[in-house]
Amino acid sequence: MSKLLKVAAIASMAVAMPAAAAVTFNVGIGSPVNAIPSNNDFKSNLNGLGLFQYTAGGATVSLSGKAKLTFEFLGSESGFSDSFKAGGGSIFASENSSFTAWNPVALGSLNYLAGPISDWIFSSSGGATNKGIGALEFGIFLPAGVQAGGNYASNVLYLGFDDQITGDDDNHDDMIIRITAEDLFDPGGGVPEPETWAMLVAGFGLVGAVRRRRSTAVAA
Repeated sequence: MSKLLKVAAIASMAVAMPAAAAVTFNVGIGSPVNAIPSNNDFKSNLNGLGLFQYTAGGATVSLSGKAKLTFEFLGSESGFSDSFKAGGGSIFASENSSFTAWNPVALGSLNYLAGPISDWIFSSSGGATNKGIGALEFGIFLPAGVQAGGNYASNVLYLGFDDQITGDDDNHDDMIIRITAEDLFDPGGGVPEPETWAMLVAGFGLVGAVRRRRSTAVAA
């Protein structure tokens, strides 16, 4: 195959394969946005990750595409027995009235479709049960500068539970969970869009033209 023919073939493949964007969590920021308080036992850990504030009441979370989500328990500080679950309980973590230092523990993975997420749930023996995204007890940690009513996109989220939303211990450090999203591609490649088909046909047409030109030159 001539050099020109190889270039044409590569070009046809390139135009026919659209680039894929990395999947992200899209957080709708509730109001107000609060600074992580000094009595949060994991403030220094979170600050070291570039997280200085959190959203809770009225927040939303959605996925930009199909994804594999990996869940990790990071630490806890609580006077109650607290728990976290996802996927109806397929992912589950619990701790019993104790302090657990920051130390990632794998909980497992689940595959999710694009769209809103509603199955992440915190609960406590202290009375805060079945608290999902958007509840005051369900915190999502954020970088500095993110404003209420805005949006935040990332492929990693850090969640904090507050099992006693009133009182001195109102600081969302009773259970910390990390969730990481990875692209989950369709093994079959899906069905190309019309524009992709058009570019693919054009690419093969270019290859055919180069072949005919080469054949003519050889005959001459």
